[in-house]
Amino acid sequence: VMVLIGALRRGGILMRRVRSTRTIMSSLVGADQSNTSFKVYHYVNLALLGATPVAFAVSPSPITFPLDMFLGVAFPVHAHIGMNCVISDYGKKFFGSSAVGPLRLGMLGVTTITTMGILRLNLQGPGLIETVKGLWRKPKTD
Repeated sequence: VMVLIGALRRGGILMRRVRSTRTIMSSLVGADQSNTSFKVYHYVNLALLGATPVAFAVSPSPITFPLDMFLGVAFPVHAHIGMNCVISDYGKKFFGSSAVGPLRLGMLGVTTITTMGILRLNLQGPGLIETVKGLWRKPKTD
């Protein structure tokens, strides 16, 4: 995680100030429209490559909760930026240029709901990793 933060700082991502709410919304809705978004996408991808196997290997342990929280944010961010690229490429082709904006807003809604659901699972339930590991466990019999 610290490597990711350091890389984001070196890339100038964490050093920039956001000027307005409009800028925030345009960067969230059009997540594939800037170099910063692609840097975040690639850094999150590398972080997920390392953190996911580690989380499965060490679970359950004291570091499971921080890893669950990181993965609970990183997976939706990664998916959001990636799906915005898909919407840019194929939204125009299948639905026309005027549908790209609504498709992007829909993707922002899906990302928000997914992030909130994983956050709830991490805070009130067994956590993301234990839930996924539970898919391969035999059911408990009373």
